[in-house]
Amino acid sequence: MTYIEEIPPPNGRVYRNKNTGVCWEIELEIGGAVWLRDIVGHTQQRRLDELANRETWERVA
Repeated sequence: MTYIEEIPPPNGRVYRNKNTGVCWEIELEIGGAVWLRDIVGHTQQRRLDELANRETWERVA
């Protein structure tokens, strides 16, 4: 069983989606999946390898 206390805090990695201009911070990373949150609190899940696509994503922090 996984406890919330075992989940590491956000690491401050921020990516900007070049198509929308929206910046997303990685909230959680487990295996090859990441959970992202934008400034207004919207969340989405992506594969980590998607963020490596430099045509769509740019690391800003």
